[in-house]
Order: sequence, then C-alpha cells, then structure tokens
Amino acid sequence: MSKFQIMSALVTPFDLNGNIDYEALQRLIDVQLEQGVDGLIVCGTTGEASTLKEYERFDILRFVLDRTRHACEVWFGCGTNCTADTLALVKRSALYDVDGLLVVTPYYNKPSQEGLYQHFKTIADSTESKLMLYQVPSRCGVAFTRETLERLFHDCANICALKHASNDYELIESLHAKFPHIRLYSGEDATFYEGMDRGLSGVISVMSNVYLKEMKEYVTSRDSALYDYLKTVARLCFLECSPSAIKYMMAREGICEANVRLPLVPLHAATKQTISAFMGHDKIHQPLR
Repeated sequence: MSKFQIMSALVTPFDLNGNIDYEALQRLIDVQLEQGVDGLIVCGTTGEASTLKEYERFDILRFVLDRTRHACEVWFGCGTNCTADTLALVKRSALYDVDGLLVVTPYYNKPSQEGLYQHFKTIADSTESKLMLYQVPSRCGVAFTRETLERLFHDCANICALKHASNDYELIESLHAKFPHIRLYSGEDATFYEGMDRGLSGVISVMSNVYLKEMKEYVTSRDSALYDYLKTVARLCFLECSPSAIKYMMAREGICEANVRLPLVPLHAATKQTISAFMGHDKIHQPLR
C-alpha cells in the first residue's frame, strides 16, 4: 500500500446530560467523508470507549456503518484488560460489517510478554476478523517488544496492522522490512511526519477530527509551513488529557459540544484561552461549518 492513509480516531459527542449526541456525530461523519478521510476508528481511546456501556458501543458502531456505507474503512475498538471480556466483544462484533477490530494492550494488569502473546493469540484464534494491535504504553503501562510483535505477526494471519503510539521508528523500520504486508500506523499526531518515509502506512489521528484537510495537504506537499502549523495544532490537542482539547476545538467549529464523561473533565480556563487565541488568529484553517 503506497498511499499514506489518514484515519480519524473518532470522538464520541455527548450532550449536556452525558447522552450520546447522534446529530453531532452525524455532522462529524459527514465532514470527515466530505474531506476524504481514509478510515474511522470507532470507540477507541479518543471515543472515550472506557466510559461507554457495551450497548452504547454497538449503537455507535451501527450508526457509523449506516452513515458511511463503505465510503471509508471502519475499525471498531474491542480491547479491554480482560481477555474473556475482549473475546465477548470480538464475538459480537462479527455481526457487523466492519473492516477490522482495534485491540489495545491490556491496561493496568501489566502482563508479561508471554501474557501479551497469549492474550492476542487467543483473540486472533477466536475470529476471522482482521485485527489491528494497539500499542500505547503511556496509557497502558506495558509495551510489546520487537520479538513479541514478530511472533504475533508470524503466528496470526489475521493480525494485519499495528497502531504504534510511540516514537520508536527504528522498530517501525525493522517491522516494515520483515513484514511488508503489515500496515503500520502512527498513533502520535506530533511526530508521525518523521515516520512517513520509514515504513509507516499512515496515521490514526486525534487532530484530524478538525484538521483533516490540512493534514492531507501536508502529506501531499510536505510543505514546511504546514509542518510547523500542524506541530502547533498537535501540541494544543494534548495540553490536557485527550479528547478534552479536540472536543473544545470541535465546539468552536460548531460540530459538537465540548462535553466529556467523568473521570475526564472540561478544559481549564487558561487552556481554553490558549486554544481560542490560536484558532481566532488562524489564517490556514477554514471553519468546518
């Protein structure tokens, strides 16, 4: 696959009462499709999946599939820190026409490398669905070694992708050389640029919920001014725990409200002021709505 893909880690909009705002979700999906997104990651970290009830996850998935109708890829987040619970989600997801399943490393448990291998091997053996491994050590407290990834890629034919929320591009180069059929995605908005020529297949992005058009322009042009601009956007997106900042940006764009579910909270006033000052003087981005 030669095209560098931009997939959006889709937020889950909430109303003031904490219910899923499907009108806002429809607006967001429509904008993403209009701007040519390559894929949507549904019920991942940015979608606040850890605060969603199981029926909410599948309600959102049905809604996204009905709205996209194969206009882009749709990957569904199924990962938990319990193998049995993950297997139950994977089994139920087989009823839906998704392109694949995103499965995060078990968080809090801090399994050994053998534990990671057995967790993902058990999941892979249970399904015919395509699987994307999700490595995010800053949130999960555990990371694959190169040897464990190579073992899983070799032993599990339906593991076809990795979301790598780390800056270890030597690992990416090594995996790309040995497993060229595996799709390797950056999970870092601030640094994916450095991996574009080192084996990355694309990026799974938070800021593309608002800045997809600018990201696509950069991928095509490699323009240095856009590089600096997007670096600033990425920094702003993670001034506080994501997705609070991107939701505040989306609220300014009229896409959804900035509401998040506890234990996440809205941005501090100073952070809002910093983001508002940037967006208020932005000469590059055109408002989405």
